[in-house]
Amino acid sequence: MKTHEIIVRGGLGNQLFCLLQGYRFLLEENCNVVFNISNYEINKNINRKFCLDLIYPDIKRQYKIETGKKSFIKYLFINSLSKLQTDVDANNLAGDKTIKLNYLPSKFLHLGYFQHINHRKNDQESLSEMLSKLQPIILKKQKVNHLAIHLRRGDYLLKKHNIHGLIPEDYLYKEAEYFLSKGNFDGITIFTDSPNLINIKKFDRLNVKVKIDQGGDAIEVFCRMCNHNSLIASNSTFSLWAGIIGQIKNFSIPYYWMKGIKSDLLGLNNVRRYLCHLE
Repeated sequence: MKTHEIIVRGGLGNQLFCLLQGYRFLLEENCNVVFNISNYEINKNINRKFCLDLIYPDIKRQYKIETGKKSFIKYLFINSLSKLQTDVDANNLAGDKTIKLNYLPSKFLHLGYFQHINHRKNDQESLSEMLSKLQPIILKKQKVNHLAIHLRRGDYLLKKHNIHGLIPEDYLYKEAEYFLSKGNFDGITIFTDSPNLINIKKFDRLNVKVKIDQGGDAIEVFCRMCNHNSLIASNSTFSLWAGIIGQIKNFSIPYYWMKGIKSDLLGLNNVRRYLCHLE
C-alpha cells in the first residue's frame, strides 16, 4: 500500500492546508497518510507550535503522526532539495515550492503549503469531510453579531516575511463600510497581533462600537474569529481558514495575497475580494 508522508510546517493556517492535502490523498487513493511534525519538536528556533490536534482530536486515529530524529532528517533532506529547486509551478503561490520525493518503493515524501482549494469534485469532497470533523468542535450555536477584521502585522514586519506585504488600514476601513451598508452589526471586533501598531481611532469613525480582541492562545483566538458572522480577512491563512470553517456568509479576502500576486491562485472563486495594494 502506498504511503504519503506530508511534512507539516508553519502556523495553524498552513497546518490546515496540510490536513486538507491529507484528505485529498485518502480520497484519491487507497493509501496510508503520515504527518511528519518533527520540525516542531526538534527545531528549537521555530516560532510556531503544532496545534492541529487541539481542534482536530481525530488526527492521531485517522493519520499516523511521526516525530523524532529520523523523521527530522527526512524533513531536512527534502527541505534542502526544495531550496535547490528553481522551477516554481505557476499555480503555486510564491514561496510554496511543492516538492514530491519517491524515496522508497510506494513511499512518497511531500513538502509544501498546498495553499489552493479548487472546485473539482475531489477538492470539495475533501474539504466537506474535513469541515464535518472541525465544525462541531469549533463552532457555537450562536455566532457573534460583530464584523470581524483581521489586521495582520507581527512577523509580516520581519525581513524574511516581507514577501507577504501589509494591507494598509484604509482598504480594510473601506471594506468595513461596504459590509456595514449591507446589514446591522452590534459592533466591530479587530483581531490583530500588534494592537500598538494600528490606528483604532480610524475605525471609530464608522459609528459602530469597536473593540480589539484580547488575544492570547492562538487556538482560542482562531475559534473566536470563526464564530463571528462576518469577516474581513487579511492576506493570512489564519483568517482565511476562519472564514472557511466558520462558513461565514459575509466573508471577503484581499485581491492581492502577496506582493504582485493575486489571491486568485488560492481558488475559492466564490469568495468576495476587496481591492487593495500591499506595502
